[in-house]
Amino acid sequence: MNFFIDYAFMANDFLQLPLQLGLVTRQKPLKRCPLNESVAGMMRLISITHFGENKQDESFGNELWDWDFENIDNIQAFKERLAESLEKAIIQHERRLGAVRVNIGFDQVLTTVYSRRVKQRIQINIEGTLRKTNEPFTHHEVFF
Repeated sequence: MNFFIDYAFMANDFLQLPLQLGLVTRQKPLKRCPLNESVAGMMRLISITHFGENKQDESFGNELWDWDFENIDNIQAFKERLAESLEKAIIQHERRLGAVRVNIGFDQVLTTVYSRRVKQRIQINIEGTLRKTNEPFTHHEVFF
């Protein structure tokens, strides 16, 4: 019986992103989440972070933000470089995930985002295995 109680406690033993530091100043506990949600939060953070934004570790992030989406000459080379950059960042900064695979989709769309016509969409699919539980993990991000 204790095994299930301990497992239930550990199931939500990860800090939820984004951190709500206002809870700390009010002497309340930070919100917790399960492992898969915590890893997904880290995938999002790695995906949206430009190299150099984290002053304590300038290798944190990826090179997506180095590209000008309107002037990509070789889409296949762009997809390969971005996938490689994300895989390297995930392997280096999210050790709870193994067998990491990143697939990049790039397509033309005509839509309105923030009152602006956007023509290119990048879809990022991240797959791997949660090392602690050996469960499959998938995460999907879309950027315009």
